[in-house]
Amino acid sequence: MYKAAFFALASTLLFSGCVTYQSPAVRTQQTEDQLIQQENQRRIAGRIETLEMEINRISSELDALRRHVDSRYATLERKTEADKREMITRLSSQMEKLIKQAAPAAPSYSGGAAGATGYEHVVQRGETLSAIAKAYNVTAKAIIEANKIKNPNRLSVGQKLFIPE
Repeated sequence: MYKAAFFALASTLLFSGCVTYQSPAVRTQQTEDQLIQQENQRRIAGRIETLEMEINRISSELDALRRHVDSRYATLERKTEADKREMITRLSSQMEKLIKQAAPAAPSYSGGAAGATGYEHVVQRGETLSAIAKAYNVTAKAIIEANKIKNPNRLSVGQKLFIPE
């Protein structure tokens, strides 16, 4: 009879799911596993935080580097423009001198518009209408009108121009 009662009690406990028995060793092992998992989670959180800080540091350095490169580029661009202007000024000055050296050799004559006096100029390679006008101290418009030039951007080497006085 004791056997039947014990069997009935054991069956009830086993199949009811209310209570499960765990030995102290099993509970200790589960507690240790939970502590290990929590420690691993803290370590991972610390690594993530460290990586986020490193990303922020690298991002700040990249922004500073980008600003530095932009600044250097702008400085270089300004210097390049200044160098271009200086070269244009120097070349224009040299062309004016060359044109002036050639101009006195050109005889003064009457030509172009009715009875106008001035100089004859033969266009040389690389000369522009504005450089020629500047060398003779006249306006480009006066040369265009005196020679009835249709396209002032198309001067030909060897072309003879009347330069009014």
